[in-house]
Amino acid sequence: MTPKYDPEGGIRIATSDEDQPELERLRKGIVKLLKKFGGYEPALDDVVIDEIASSTIYYKKAEQYLDTTPATEHTYASITDSKVKLQKTIQTALRELALSRRDRRP
Repeated sequence: MTPKYDPEGGIRIATSDEDQPELERLRKGIVKLLKKFGGYEPALDDVVIDEIASSTIYYKKAEQYLDTTPATEHTYASITDSKVKLQKTIQTALRELALSRRDRRP
């Protein structure tokens, strides 16, 4: 999952072929956890699970980019800002998943 640089478009973060195995691993782990605690509803939960999984991959790629590439002040600030936004997206999705499970309890 090494980020690639596209001179015209900046950093190319994701390609579905490269990320499919990791996405599936993350999805399966979250689904397994939800099933363990009960109340997993694929129709309701899968959208949020996909968002958590893909945001996690983007977050990891941004971290790897900062670790491996000399970044300018602008690039560093931009990627750090993206990481904060991705982290917030993950937190919001997890909260949404928890609240929807709570609302489904009899």
